[in-house]
Amino acid sequence: MDFESDDFLSDFNFDQNETKEPQKINKISGGELEKFARAVLTQLVDDNVPPTPENFRIYFEKMIDGKSMTLQKKISELMEIESKKEDKQVLIENEVKRSFSSLKILLQDIAMIYKNTEVMVDLTHKRMSELSINSNSLTAINIIDTLKMDLERFSALLEKYSLNIKYSFEEVSQVYKSIEEQSDFDPKYGVYNKKFLLKTLDNFKEGFSKYNYQTSLIFLRVKESVFAKILSQKEKTILLKNISKILTKHIAKGDIIAHYENGIFVAILKHTNLNDAKKICEDLLSFIYNTNFFMSGIEIEMDLEAVLTCISDEFSNEKMIEKAINALELTGKETQQFAVIN
Repeated sequence: MDFESDDFLSDFNFDQNETKEPQKINKISGGELEKFARAVLTQLVDDNVPPTPENFRIYFEKMIDGKSMTLQKKISELMEIESKKEDKQVLIENEVKRSFSSLKILLQDIAMIYKNTEVMVDLTHKRMSELSINSNSLTAINIIDTLKMDLERFSALLEKYSLNIKYSFEEVSQVYKSIEEQSDFDPKYGVYNKKFLLKTLDNFKEGFSKYNYQTSLIFLRVKESVFAKILSQKEKTILLKNISKILTKHIAKGDIIAHYENGIFVAILKHTNLNDAKKICEDLLSFIYNTNFFMSGIEIEMDLEAVLTCISDEFSNEKMIEKAINALELTGKETQQFAVIN
């Protein structure tokens, strides 16, 4: 690979010189956007929520759902362009992780080549000994002796480069570890990770204490009885990825979806009280239960555990999470679809 060429980063699909036709956006005529923005501001004031840029964005994204499909589409087009920077960050992070996995495979392959070369050197020694005993052919012995020396030189050279690659890989591994520690995303499920979730909850806890910001959470887990019908771990992962995609599409854009651990997903509903969150949870579960899931050509009957809770001063975030997770097993399609802890 030519590391000095301009094509080194070509596999990452980030061509800085790439020129594209500017995306054409349908204009929002008749002051629709201005009217909508004023309505958002009015709602913030009515809810006694400070009209900061972040709060305005959250309300803006939530209130879009109540507007006409035409207006939703036009505003979504505008928001899509503005969100490209964040999407690119996620893409770069995932590409780095994928590239590191490829490096690990490369190192394993090089180690295997070195191991097999060592085996060939040993075999050559063995065959040369057998030939010297069973044959008087000096020519054959000389040929094998030359081959043995060539293999030994090749093995020494390979060992040298293998060590260089190993040291370089260890440096890359340290960089990757640093990226992992700072990462906010779960590459397996394409949502935020546990670290980001806990950090965000701490911020919202502070927002509740200072400004009484209402934040509700939906904890969601696929019942173990569903996984019992699926044989392979790969299919279980695929099923969880499908759930993750549904959550990402169904939960409002301004809200947060994260994977806590062990297949538990959490939706953080910003500026949403428990009553409003109940309707969101009902709609979400209804949508999932009306979705067909197939594994190896067999339809899987979905059953979910769900708990709804909210950030408050009564419990620490750690205690709130513990109570929510403990309550998950008490819920399900055939019992209560979701429990509410407040």
